[in-house]
Amino acid sequence: MNKGLEVIEARWLFDLAPDQVQVVIHPQSIVHSMVEYIDGSVLAQLGVATWASRSSTPSRSRERRPTPSARLDLTRTGPLTFEPPDPDRFPALRLARAALEQGGAAPVVLNAANEVAVAAFLERRIGFPRDLRNRSSARWRGAAGELGSIEECVEVDARTRRRVREWIAARSGGRS
Repeated sequence: MNKGLEVIEARWLFDLAPDQVQVVIHPQSIVHSMVEYIDGSVLAQLGVATWASRSSTPSRSRERRPTPSARLDLTRTGPLTFEPPDPDRFPALRLARAALEQGGAAPVVLNAANEVAVAAFLERRIGFPRDLRNRSSARWRGAAGELGSIEECVEVDARTRRRVREWIAARSGGRS
C-alpha cells in the first residue's frame, strides 16, 4: 500500500498524469527513487536500505548531514535488478491506481481506510487488513466528484475513519 500511496503523492507533488508515475520492483532496495527527464536521462537516488536513511531524505534535501547508516559500496552490491510489479502479489498498488483514476475523494478514502486498518492490525484487533482495503474501494463510488476545499477533504477523511472504525468494531466483537 505504501508504494500505491507514493504513486498518488508523486502525481500531485509533481503535477503528473497518473500514467506518468511508474512503479518497478527492485529486490535489492538500493535505488529508492528515479526521475526521468524530458531528454530521457534518469536521475536515481541510491542508498543502503534502512528506514533511518530513507525517512531522513526529504527533511534533509537542502542540507545534508552525516547519519549513522552504513555507506553504500557499489562494488559489493552485486547486480541491480528491476521488474514490473505483479498485480497478484501487490493488489494494494492496483487499489491505489484505481483510487487515483477515480479521482475526487477516492484517494482520501483509501488513505484514511488504510491508516485505520494498519493501526488496528498493529494493535492486533484485526488480521491482515487486505479485506478492509478491498472493501474501502467499494466506497469510492460514493466518493466521486472533486473536493472543493481542504475542509471537505478533512470531512471525508474523518467520515471514512469513523466508518472503518465502526466496521472493525463490529467485526471484532465491539473491540475498538
